[in-house]
Amino acid sequence: MSIMASLSARLRRADDVRTAEARTSRRLGRQVSQLQSEKAHLLDLQRVRQETSDLIIHDLRNPLGIIFGALQLLEVVLPAEVLTENRELLDIANTAYRRMQRLIDSLLDIAKIEDTGVNLNLTEVPVPVLLRGAGEQLKLSLEAHGIQLRYEIPRDLPPISLDVERIERVLMNLLDNAIKYTPEGGEICLGVEAYREWMAFSVTDTGPGIPLEDRKRIFQRFAQVEGSSAQRRGYGLGLTFCQLAVEAHGGEIWVEPGPNDVGSRFVFTLPLAPAAEKAP
Repeated sequence: MSIMASLSARLRRADDVRTAEARTSRRLGRQVSQLQSEKAHLLDLQRVRQETSDLIIHDLRNPLGIIFGALQLLEVVLPAEVLTENRELLDIANTAYRRMQRLIDSLLDIAKIEDTGVNLNLTEVPVPVLLRGAGEQLKLSLEAHGIQLRYEIPRDLPPISLDVERIERVLMNLLDNAIKYTPEGGEICLGVEAYREWMAFSVTDTGPGIPLEDRKRIFQRFAQVEGSSAQRRGYGLGLTFCQLAVEAHGGEIWVEPGPNDVGSRFVFTLPLAPAAEKAP
């Protein structure tokens, strides 16, 4: 082959390479532009979702506050005999109000933690007081469902520093779920164990249990799973908040089978010393 023919072939190959590179560059440019457009669309959707959520929460809080005020007023103005006759109805209304208030608080906290993180208000608290306080707030709901709440609290537990309001809400959300899925006449156990660096809290029910493949998914928003009785179990936002609040403390949360594979046991751990104190 002559020198000119060889050079011509090389030039053609170089032109082919440049043409292919130009096509690839244009294709990548289109893909980048499409991804940027999709990202902008997703950000718009996220903004609209957040604005809608904020509006819904605002619109819920106002009438809910009015309902609570009306219930409090009834307690004051109604004659004693009328209050006695209607005590059960008032207790049901108060329980429903507190459940809705926890839901709204969870919505607000989830949005805040996911957006900017959370500043924990750490306070040293006696653990038995924390557990019994959470259980006492759900006493009416337990009685209405005929469910016994049992405590397993060892003596001489060390105090622990935590955000009382948030961890109490974690306990109440877990208890609320346990009440929802425990059959009438069943039992729920609220327990705690202390280890060298951690404290483990648990809520154990005697409900239908949760399949192995669903035990991580239930912490997602509005997760639903099949129970052993083929009934769908919905978890709303409660467990999502629980996971975020526990992890904000440097802890973990999971679910496992109850004793003898009956029911479910939700466990979460918290460090005995806050993360800031552990740092060298």
